[in-house]
Amino acid sequence: MTPQEREAFYDREIAPALISISKRCAEHGLSFLALAEWAPGAFGRTVHLVPGHGETIPLTNKAATANGNTDALIHALAKDGMKDGHSSIYLFEMGVPFEGRAEE
Repeated sequence: MTPQEREAFYDREIAPALISISKRCAEHGLSFLALAEWAPGAFGRTVHLVPGHGETIPLTNKAATANGNTDALIHALAKDGMKDGHSSIYLFEMGVPFEGRAEE
């Protein structure tokens, strides 16, 4: 199967099924994240966060959207940390204050 054929299969069968599963999860208070890769760096992602979610899925989602680029991931983490605050000693050492700066 070519990457294009795998992507078409994902679009046709997998993505709709994942959307359905994510909606069922949300109805029961569960956050949901799924990734499927059909070629290196080419993937589909389904994410649904419910109110009161933890940080694991958003952090995993950031890693996925960085698409293997460490700098993009660090930038996203620093940006969120600057906005909302964080508890990372590494971000703090990079100059991102623990309390963030939501007003900026």
